Amino acid sequence: MSDLHLGLKQRGTLAMTPALRQAIGFLALGNAELSARLADLQSAVLTLTPAEKATPGAWLDLVRHVAPRGGSRPPPMAGQAGPGGLETDRIAAADPGLIAHVEAQLPLLVRAPQDRGLAHAFLVALEPSGWLGAPVAEIAAEAGAAPDRAEAVLRQLQQAEPAGLFARSLAECLALQAEDRGLLTPAFAALLDNLPLLAAGDIQALAEECDAPPDAVAAMVGQLRRMDPKPGAAFSQAVAPPRPPDLQLRRDGDGWLLELNSESAPVLRLTPGAETSPDRLREARALILALERRHASVLAIAGDIVAAQDAHLRGQAPLAALTINDLAASTGLHRSTVSRVTAALVLALPRRTVSLRALLCAAAPAARMSEAAPSVQAVLQRMRALVAAEDPSHPLDDAAIARLLLPEGAALARRTVAKYRALAGIPPRSARRMA
Repeated sequence: MSDLHLGLKQRGTLAMTPALRQAIGFLALGNAELSARLADLQSAVLTLTPAEKATPGAWLDLVRHVAPRGGSRPPPMAGQAGPGGLETDRIAAADPGLIAHVEAQLPLLVRAPQDRGLAHAFLVALEPSGWLGAPVAEIAAEAGAAPDRAEAVLRQLQQAEPAGLFARSLAECLALQAEDRGLLTPAFAALLDNLPLLAAGDIQALAEECDAPPDAVAAMVGQLRRMDPKPGAAFSQAVAPPRPPDLQLRRDGDGWLLELNSESAPVLRLTPGAETSPDRLREARALILALERRHASVLAIAGDIVAAQDAHLRGQAPLAALTINDLAASTGLHRSTVSRVTAALVLALPRRTVSLRALLCAAAPAARMSEAAPSVQAVLQRMRALVAAEDPSHPLDDAAIARLLLPEGAALARRTVAKYRALAGIPPRSARRMA
């Protein structure tokens, strides 16, 4: 006869409060849908303001620097897309209004006639934001100029109005504006060199880096927030896409600058001087906090995607293996949160807009546990290359393709090769054989 025992066990569970349900719901919405939802939820104590019309400096809370992952090797089976990974037809041409504005200043900026062709090459690479859309070395190579000459012409072009045009990074864009306003002291330059610390809100560490007291650093941050990170955006723009992107990505020196689209990312603030009940005020602050957490979660997830797909975004390799579970592990967020964000949001690249989910890719079976598994896209690309180079009279069978892929990091069974071959649009061996 079995004995019955009565005991107590303590177990923690997460209470799904209305505020938590609301915050989770925000993650499944793009910026436009989120703005519409917030308009419906807006209470008497809140003002819903687009980021571009909000308090000066709101842009600083919507950006994140993404550095290439140190020590990372190119993904297995990586291919090249040209010098530096950037093809000429992928350079982001700027809006005609901005181009015309800068062209009118060229005679005053670049006085040497022999440098005018190089100056126009820089104009082609000018993005609508006012930043350069390609490295200086590539622009110089395309114009047939020496790199040092290109740097000299760039310095001349960076004197254009408004200040900040032709910048290669956020720090350089802000430095050009600080110099134009007479603010570029050694302490201010140190502040610009440590923007990630500013994004983290670590004023004490910034004070140490700038060798200045915290109140002086706070004053410099106030000046910084009044600057414009997109000096070219004030000019007339081309026809807007059917759906504005939720995030934007552009080169920032050796890394990337990822930002929530300030044209559509909603910003909430308390209405100054509004009188309301404590309950309404608590509700309003919870709504603001939920929105801030949504923005932070979106930037964390998208930032990890950009870091993982750095080589692909530069045009140097196919997509790396990256899944929702990988992102959940690296960001510390639940996989359902990652799934909602990657399914709902789209990212603007220089020449195209893609969903975040399109930058994820499953991993193929790895040949060695000690090495990173190649992505399915990398394997499909390599299979197409193997078939393109085969002898038409003796085409490769699926088993031979599997043997060739094994030293390159993919351990595929013959039937898996057959499945991947169909995905790659490669006919079977019998259809490829030529007499």
